[in-house]
Amino acid sequence: MDWANASNLPQSAAQLNLWQHFRLLAMRIIYIGVGLVLLAFSVVSILQSAWLNSGALALVGAAFLLVGVVYRHELAPQWINFLFICALGTLVSISMKSSGILGVYWMYPVLAMVFFMFDKAIFVLVIMLIYAAFAFVTYKFLPFEYAWRIAISMLVLIGVGATFLVLMARMQKNLSRISATDALTGFYKRDQVTDILQQQIAVAQKHKTPLSLVILDLDAFKSVNDKYGYMVGDQVLQETAQRVKRIARPQDILVRSNGAALMVIFPNTPLKLAAELTSGMLDVMRNEPFAIKSLMMTITASAGVAQWQVGQSWGQWLEQADSAMDRAKSGGRNRMKVAR
Repeated sequence: MDWANASNLPQSAAQLNLWQHFRLLAMRIIYIGVGLVLLAFSVVSILQSAWLNSGALALVGAAFLLVGVVYRHELAPQWINFLFICALGTLVSISMKSSGILGVYWMYPVLAMVFFMFDKAIFVLVIMLIYAAFAFVTYKFLPFEYAWRIAISMLVLIGVGATFLVLMARMQKNLSRISATDALTGFYKRDQVTDILQQQIAVAQKHKTPLSLVILDLDAFKSVNDKYGYMVGDQVLQETAQRVKRIARPQDILVRSNGAALMVIFPNTPLKLAAELTSGMLDVMRNEPFAIKSLMMTITASAGVAQWQVGQSWGQWLEQADSAMDRAKSGGRNRMKVAR
């Protein structure tokens, strides 16, 4: 098996965060759109001889346009977003003070922007601060009969927005899981191997814990496909994956590496324990015949186990396990070999 070029495989779609892309597009529209609207209102204020209002609107609008251009390919830092929300909140408050109920209409777009401008880590804090500020301004400048209705409508908007964020996060999680896993076995795809192994090596180095893996390959799997067809072959792979999963522990990482080859990464596991777990996987293969449709067949597997050694690259570690698996194949199959 060629692991040398695994690092050149294309990145999985799981690494593409659709919500982040959506946020980037939304923020680009918000910055440029709000900037243009504020500049237009500054012109209107000039015509009304409201020079102070015009200057404030023009300054904030130009800042929005500038950030929209500078950060058109990436999300702006959170502190910049916070400054802009504060500036917009101030403008809305001034509008409510001078225009009364008419100023309220600008409050809702500002609240909506918060859902796109901030990461979930600080979103709740920011939205509650903005809500508290607007509620205070509303009660201060508007009659109570309007203020309490506006406060409730703001809560409804926040609830709808929060529900939207939860649904988007769930969709992103499902898309990531689907794109990262093999549809047939439910294991991670091969193009996840590089990232997974590098992450596991980093954890092992940091905590000074053992790390092992096994490459397990079905024996004579091609003859199963040739004799019974690919549909039967797929069912054999599915059943094999279930048996491997039955022996694997919750913390173990399962990968379909290629064709009929599966990989199991054993975090915080020395070579001896990894070999014992692998033996259990081979036992359930050889001792439990496969019942596929009306067929009963015994299918075995060969495996190579290796423990990561300090200083090894992930590719060298994989090659060790692969070489051990090749020795198991050439030694008669249906057996396990430990990397030298």
